[in-house]
Amino acid sequence: MSSNQAITQQVNTILEALRYQRITTAVLAPGSRSTPVALLLAQLEHQGRLDLYVDVDERSAGFFALGIVKQTKRPVLLVCTSGTAAANFYPAVCEAKSAHLPLVILTTDRPPELTNIGAPQALDQIHFYGQQVKHFCELPLASASSAELEYLNFNVQRMVVAAKTRPCGPVHFNLPLRKPLLPQLSPAKAIYPKIEFETAALKLAAFDLKQLQQTFANKRGLVIAGPEMQPPQHAALLKWARASAWPILADSLSQLRGNASENVITGYELFMGIPEVREKLKPEVIIRSGGTLVSAQLAAWLKELQIPLYYLDPDQEVNDHTKTATHVLPVEEANFFAALSPVTTPADWLHKWTGVQNKTLKSLTAYDFTQKFCEPAIAVALAQQLPARANLFVSNSMPIRDIERFFLTAREKIKIACNRGANGIDGIISSALGMSAQVQDKQTANFLLIGDLAFFHDMNGLMMAVRYQLQLRIIVVNNNGGGIFSFLPQAQVADFEELFGTAQNLEIAKVAALYHATYQKIESFTALQQVLATPVHSLEIIEVVTKRSENVAQHQQLQQAVKDGILRMLINENQA
Repeated sequence: MSSNQAITQQVNTILEALRYQRITTAVLAPGSRSTPVALLLAQLEHQGRLDLYVDVDERSAGFFALGIVKQTKRPVLLVCTSGTAAANFYPAVCEAKSAHLPLVILTTDRPPELTNIGAPQALDQIHFYGQQVKHFCELPLASASSAELEYLNFNVQRMVVAAKTRPCGPVHFNLPLRKPLLPQLSPAKAIYPKIEFETAALKLAAFDLKQLQQTFANKRGLVIAGPEMQPPQHAALLKWARASAWPILADSLSQLRGNASENVITGYELFMGIPEVREKLKPEVIIRSGGTLVSAQLAAWLKELQIPLYYLDPDQEVNDHTKTATHVLPVEEANFFAALSPVTTPADWLHKWTGVQNKTLKSLTAYDFTQKFCEPAIAVALAQQLPARANLFVSNSMPIRDIERFFLTAREKIKIACNRGANGIDGIISSALGMSAQVQDKQTANFLLIGDLAFFHDMNGLMMAVRYQLQLRIIVVNNNGGGIFSFLPQAQVADFEELFGTAQNLEIAKVAALYHATYQKIESFTALQQVLATPVHSLEIIEVVTKRSENVAQHQQLQQAVKDGILRMLINENQA
């Protein structure tokens, strides 16, 4: 067997094994050493057996792949050449690890005789991502041995299964390749079989359920629905909460905001800091699900409560940075609430929560954003104007915090996503575009809310919108620098502006022109509402100019307006 035949058979075996385990999308950052993988991926795409995206910027490619994973809930293949190309995947790999996303990384490499001797584009790629991947596998050099190919097929499938088994996470294959690198482009035949790996959902025993039933009965109970809960989990939770009259505190990334149920509470970030409210709404027991909470206010309240907290943890990792979980149950949310019978609850418990929630919404609605246009108004406008079935990707830093505070009600089926694993601001544009690339329903509009610094970090990612004609409306909150730092103690230091404010003076209109995007500058609440209400047809960049110097005071004024309204309500209740 010639070297070309051997390398072709090897790479085809790898790609078929990946397809066996439902990998039908690949993102390629091209280079010389990955030539056989690239050409055979392209062949699969021409045959209609795989979707291939090519992104020349490795950092962007990694985050673009994460966006696809977030949208499809399936593993995605991410490929690059040797050397520093693999290093540029690292931020996305860290995010995949922290966010439990099944990313499958295939780095190609120099053969052993070209490592550690000064050959160009050669790094030590063994265990390159360290503890940031679930598993690493050094694949063998191309061989004519059928036993080696059979094992290759098995091991690749086994690694993909590991990536998508809870806790999900990235896995890394390193593939050394010898020249010549041109494979034979002939129809590939699957030689080795698909392997069926069964994974069972975790369930509670009947004894556990009976004991929990007694624990929750006649208690002022509360459900906290954290990030990354999936819509299939919602039905059982909502049914149980309605029947038990328990409030559900819905994180902005729980996919529960917009649900019409009165049990869903969204305004807690605005009223949880009021001591009188904390005392009025103090629960006796909590059930918590989902990932790390966006709300720092809610996390602090949990520490203050010191009550029984049952943490549903199907990943069995106990990722609770608040350290408030008193009982950890390794069970899927849907299984838990479907199996648990409703409980009786004090009659006025849910009413207390809905009363404060309604007053919060009323105070927010009464605030005149037409006269006081500010950054919170952007989140309010998005909640009011986003069409049903929209996707909203949100950047970390200030945007996700404003969404948590002020995106309180919305139409159903709006999906809110964010890279909240490692909470970085790199790769945000690429992730949003990766999600939009996989939206099957053409009626679904795609939006991105991002600050000017995060926008600056990932401008290269905009090229994927041009290359694949992706539709995305980007709302850039331009306060000319790092807005979140003004809320932190270092805002008072003498060198604040140089070290933390970091104004870039971006001319966003020119960036839009470079990437052939339509551009519009917005300077009023009404204008923002109007543009959000129009259909999305292409890559659009909407610049909303705000003043960083005024942002903290504007947030405080709005918070005070809500607080005043709630305190008046409590005074009236006491007088009655």
